[in-house]
Amino acid sequence: MTRIENDPGKKLKKIALTSAIALGLAASAGTLHAEEQPGSGIAVQPAVASWTSAVPVSWVYVELLEELGYDVQNPISLSNPVAYLAISEGDAHYWPNGWFPLHEPQLPENFDEVATVFDPLCPACGIQGYLVDAASVERYGITNITDFQRDDVRAAFDATGDGKADLFGCPPGWGCHEGINAMFEKFGLDDYMNHVDAGYAANFAEALSRIQAGDSALYYTWGPSAWLLALTPGEDVMWINAPGIVEDDAERAGGVPGAVTDPIEMGYVAADIQVVANNAFLEDNPAAAELFRQVSLPIEWISDVDAKMGEQDLSDPMVRPLVQEWIAANRGTVDGWLAAARAAAE
Repeated sequence: MTRIENDPGKKLKKIALTSAIALGLAASAGTLHAEEQPGSGIAVQPAVASWTSAVPVSWVYVELLEELGYDVQNPISLSNPVAYLAISEGDAHYWPNGWFPLHEPQLPENFDEVATVFDPLCPACGIQGYLVDAASVERYGITNITDFQRDDVRAAFDATGDGKADLFGCPPGWGCHEGINAMFEKFGLDDYMNHVDAGYAANFAEALSRIQAGDSALYYTWGPSAWLLALTPGEDVMWINAPGIVEDDAERAGGVPGAVTDPIEMGYVAADIQVVANNAFLEDNPAAAELFRQVSLPIEWISDVDAKMGEQDLSDPMVRPLVQEWIAANRGTVDGWLAAARAAAE
């Protein structure tokens, strides 16, 4: 026989107890949600640089901020000075493509009062300079651009038969074109070397072809970029010294993979890639601030994605799945970054 409960008071007690349990569970779930997603409901506007290797870096931060619950808007592509102005005025909240100290002259006045430049996400990754095939470095003992004044070196690197070594450089209109010409003037190299200033892709293809054929080649390049993957510093080629071109101690870079000396004087300032963010945004969002402190990205991966963008003609949004693959492959490390960010928001 089924017993029927007729006591209204007991029914009310059961209802109250059930409701309390339900409310407690809901509160616990809400607390858990808040802890996991401290940025929930907060809109964030990133900026991104106009060069291709900036794109994968940008999407990493979008992905991770979204995991923290932030409503991240599509990154807006800006030139360097405009990006720093937008950060200072709060029109953009962060920019993960600072190259310092190279970008310091582009910062608005009193920038350090309204914005923060975080420790490097990729130290000394913004590099540019001169590379020689590894076999020739060993054969001729090349360590310095002035070694090309030697007869034996000049003859080995003479691709045109005019008695001068050829440096496969940059086309007119590029900043590196002027930099190479300034180097020639600094060391009086015009009688010993030619600056081959055709289109960069054609120049690199010629240098690559010569090296693959076992011939000597000297060329200019930069990173992160696809070019660093086609000929790997430390394996296929070596960075050589070009001292005194930049009157700044910052041109002396330590720990550069594939350099003939450590430190090496690249002829250009080696830049740290750093996140820059608006201070008011950081004060309101400690989780985002801690994430900016945590993330570290390898130059090899950035260069690899940059190469794929060129090979596969990828648009910016098409790069995002490649970023998601990298995050999945490095889930343990990434979860550590996110845990630190969540802890900072507590």
